[in-house]
Amino acid sequence: MKYFLPVLFALLNFTLVFAQNGREVSGVITDSTKLSVIGATVKLTSPTDTLLTSTNVKGEFVFKTVVATSFSVTISSLGYHTLRKNYTNQTLQKVLLEPIVLREHSNVLNEVVVSGSTPVTVKEDTVEYKTSNYKVRENAVAEDVLKKLPGVEVDKDGNVSAQGKAITKVRVNGKDYFGGDVKAATQNLPADIIDKMQIVEDYGDQANLTGIRTGDPERILNIQIRPDKNKGYIIKSIVGGGTKERYQASSSANYFNNSQQISVLGNLNNTNASLINIAGSGGGNRGGRNSGGGGNSDGITSVSSIGLNFRQELSKKVTTYGSYSYLYKDNSIESNSIQQNIYNDVVISSTTNNPNNSLNNNHRFNWNLEYKPDTINYIKISPTITYNDYSSSGNPFSIVQRGNLITNNSGPTISSYTTPNFGGNILLNHRFEKRGRNLSLFGNINISNNEQDQDITNVIETGGVAVFNRQLQNITNNSRNTGANISYTEPIGKQSFLELNYNYNRTIYGNDRQIDSVNRSGIATHSFLLSNEYNYSFTTNKLGLNYRYQAQRYNYTLGVGAQPSLLKGNSILGATPTEYQKTSFNIIPVARFSYKFSKTRSFNFNYRGNSNEPSFTQLQPITDKSNTQYWYTGNPNLKAEFNQNLNVRYNNFDVKTGNTVFANLSTTITNNKIVNNTQQVDATGKIIQEIQYLNTNGYYNVNGSYNFSKPFSEKKYVFSVNGSANYNNNVSFSNRIKNLGRNWILAQGFNVQINPKEWLEVNPGVRYSYNTNTNDILTRGNTKVSTVGFNLNSKTYFLKTWLFGIDFSKTLNSGYSSLLANNPLILNTYLEKQFFKGKTGQLRLQAYDLFNQGTNISRAVNGTLITDSYTNRLTRYFMLTFSMKLQQFAGKKPDNLEGEKKDFGGRPSGGGNPNGGNRNPDQF
Repeated sequence: MKYFLPVLFALLNFTLVFAQNGREVSGVITDSTKLSVIGATVKLTSPTDTLLTSTNVKGEFVFKTVVATSFSVTISSLGYHTLRKNYTNQTLQKVLLEPIVLREHSNVLNEVVVSGSTPVTVKEDTVEYKTSNYKVRENAVAEDVLKKLPGVEVDKDGNVSAQGKAITKVRVNGKDYFGGDVKAATQNLPADIIDKMQIVEDYGDQANLTGIRTGDPERILNIQIRPDKNKGYIIKSIVGGGTKERYQASSSANYFNNSQQISVLGNLNNTNASLINIAGSGGGNRGGRNSGGGGNSDGITSVSSIGLNFRQELSKKVTTYGSYSYLYKDNSIESNSIQQNIYNDVVISSTTNNPNNSLNNNHRFNWNLEYKPDTINYIKISPTITYNDYSSSGNPFSIVQRGNLITNNSGPTISSYTTPNFGGNILLNHRFEKRGRNLSLFGNINISNNEQDQDITNVIETGGVAVFNRQLQNITNNSRNTGANISYTEPIGKQSFLELNYNYNRTIYGNDRQIDSVNRSGIATHSFLLSNEYNYSFTTNKLGLNYRYQAQRYNYTLGVGAQPSLLKGNSILGATPTEYQKTSFNIIPVARFSYKFSKTRSFNFNYRGNSNEPSFTQLQPITDKSNTQYWYTGNPNLKAEFNQNLNVRYNNFDVKTGNTVFANLSTTITNNKIVNNTQQVDATGKIIQEIQYLNTNGYYNVNGSYNFSKPFSEKKYVFSVNGSANYNNNVSFSNRIKNLGRNWILAQGFNVQINPKEWLEVNPGVRYSYNTNTNDILTRGNTKVSTVGFNLNSKTYFLKTWLFGIDFSKTLNSGYSSLLANNPLILNTYLEKQFFKGKTGQLRLQAYDLFNQGTNISRAVNGTLITDSYTNRLTRYFMLTFSMKLQQFAGKKPDNLEGEKKDFGGRPSGGGNPNGGNRNPDQF
């Protein structure tokens, strides 16, 4: 007994100490492809333990105070089946469990969605954002979410870029939305119906089917709708009026019924705001440094537009979707530019004032039909029609100076053109029974016709002597492009594939230019010397062989292509026909490598080559003298350019810290680069410069960009640093003397998202850009400009239903011509009162550009030509608007809200293809 109490005390003490310290239990969690599962919830339970943790970026977890020797471990992660495992007799002080493999969900529904697990997921060609992690207030739209995504930028004109590259197309649930119109989606789709946003490097439908990616990718945005919002409707309308006779009326309606989607957009305003953008509509932003006013596009614009988008799954085998859009624009613009053309012995400068008014009527129709008769065949047909009717009138005035010699040019210019375009694509794919064996055929045709009429009058005054010059120009340009691509993939192992492909492309151009000279009495005389009929074609045939290897963590493609090309033309100048012909042969290597460190970290390398044919202006063998200062003479002996492109990309998202890193490096080397040879022309005392075209080597471009963002205090504060460096090694000729111009464009930005409380959002930022240009032999062309921009936008919610917002920017420009010197201070602000349940009604009083300083300044460098430009923008006005949103959804929120859709074969989709993911060569 005398030993019992000490022993009992020792045992109790040991038990208490062990209960406090316990044993260590650790393990690692992966998926079926052996990729680590990040952020998975791991729960350990026993009669004496209830512990909870999550996996790190390597999929690892650890419990350091486990008392029991027998326990259960439950693992759950969005996108995977919940797994429970029991363990007994784990008596070691440190217990290392066997690797745990989670199985992905594989349910097949009409609209199958498999959940994702992290706020940012990085895949081979895709960066995917879970939008619920980026908080926005009621009534926000997709654009508001995009502004919060790391690596994504939205400028004041609504243009979206990701990792330094412009987003050119948008899709909703993997299907084109209003023909891919970015602003139609980002400025109209409500944020609260969006599940995910994907930034995708898209190589086209055929590449998504075969897995072999060649050519230039297009960066697109794919928006996935929340499954619980996929059955119902949303209607939002805005109406308002203001000072300076400003008005605004717009409405958007979206109806979702599972696989059916109907959207209607309507817009009427004179505040420079356009809900629909159609290529060729004109009046767009020129990429200036700063802006003001309501819509931020150049000039003053009145807009009317309407659009309809439709998607319907007619059956399990047939899906159809497409859109029609109409856009009318009336744009009045006042632009000023200062140009310097630097020669080795003289500088010719010109100052131009160009008021212009243009009218645009644009129609766009596109449709898609997908047919999947079974699991091994796929057919897609996509017709498109666009029509653009454009007219403009202006009265430019310019002063051209060379030394003490000064020439004044003035006179009205009236022009109009119509451009109908018809085209279509067809894609056929057949997957054989043998895994990986695949045959794909893609064909396309596009026909366009441009008819243009111009009435150009110039009064040229030099030394007190005025010369009258008037031309009536009738120009017809038409083209017909046909192409076909055949791809056959053959497996040569479990993870290896060979692809044999053939690509044919032929474009035929027809150009007819008829010029009449008109004297002061209005009598027109046909000019045979300035008129010309020039027809040419560019044909390429490419035969390629690619090897692709797919492992669990990495894949790569190595290939080579042989491409002969033929550039052939004939010209009828007067009554004399002349034929031209140029051939070339290029070896085009292909190299791609992608490595997945985890689902949130990846490295990608891509090398490719492509050729570009010269334009009609560069080829036509006559001198175009319609511009009295610049004459243009084509060169029918030009060769096609050949570009070699290299791109390296690194993406990383740290689940634990929330840190996000995007880095990109790319370079382009161009052989047979088509460059300008600018020379002075002695035209009886007048200052005239003639631009000719030559092929040369030595041109290359290097571009690097990065973005780093770090959140604090549960994302209440997010700091973001981004920058870019662009170097152009330009080659040009001045009076036939070769010149190398080195152009650096550097930019650095810093932004903060401050959201400490639900009622306060503050986003300050600063950005610095530097543009310098140096020349080998033209020291007068060494220039530099810089811009510092400060911006601040904030929203303050008070008294539950009131909102006060500010959008402030200050720009400091340095190095521009004193005639264009401008450092605008822009302040936009608004006060909003919200009504009704859910704050669905808003009455807003807005003030735009309170200091009345809105302008647009930019610099462009092209060889020896440096151009500084200034354009007007819509300035100070006030507007009162009322908006109303009605919505109702009947869909039930599924257990797995987030997710990726399946392809039509029932396989889970990956990144890179918003139509269904990165598929292996044996998938669709």
